[in-house]
Amino acid sequence: MIETRVPATFINRPNRFVARVRLDDGRELAVHVASSGRMAELLVPGAPVVVSLTAGSPEPGRKTAGRLLTVRTGSTWVSVDTSLPGKLFRLAAARGECPPFAGYTDVRPEYRYGESRIDFLLTAPDLPPCLVEVKSVTSVLPDADGVRVARFPDAPTGRGARHLRELAGALQHGYRAAVCFIVQRDDAEAFGPWDDIDPVFGDTLREVAQAGVEVYALVMHVSPEGAVLRGMLPVRLGR
Repeated sequence: MIETRVPATFINRPNRFVARVRLDDGRELAVHVASSGRMAELLVPGAPVVVSLTAGSPEPGRKTAGRLLTVRTGSTWVSVDTSLPGKLFRLAAARGECPPFAGYTDVRPEYRYGESRIDFLLTAPDLPPCLVEVKSVTSVLPDADGVRVARFPDAPTGRGARHLRELAGALQHGYRAAVCFIVQRDDAEAFGPWDDIDPVFGDTLREVAQAGVEVYALVMHVSPEGAVLRGMLPVRLGR
């Protein structure tokens, strides 16, 4: 299957998994949105976007003709593909390029633990097995002191809080456990939970962090051509 990245303009979002875009040649297409997040501050009519179109795409309006990849807000490109952080994390961890997890040699995705599927299980000789949950972050807001803080979630997520509790429980069974918030844009200066949107998630994150679950934030550099992991951000857990 051949995919081509092309520029377009965002029109609207008929439902949470579909966006309508206008290509430079005037054609309007429906494309898949690989995120259930609201992203209301990003997906506004007229916003420049990049989409991936599949060769032989169907006629507009019948099915999605491709995928929405990135959107530009101001001068910043933001990835809206929630599958991308997991792919980049898996690659970085396998190559030993993710400092908090240096030394792990095997990266197993979609690991069943308890009542959940945790994103990754990392293993290596002489290291405790490590469960890692990866969360995609697209929202950035200035804090009271002017610091641009990446925020998660942008909609209530009971599932996210349940995953955190599963991680905390794993600590009692000899696992190392971590949650990695991957910010899909490069204009953030720190990360923190979005308590105004989901105070339960924020409180749960603080509780499991106190119990020993490691909390990290990584930032991506995003451009119309693609995205790469760039480094780590400080984490702010206080309200």
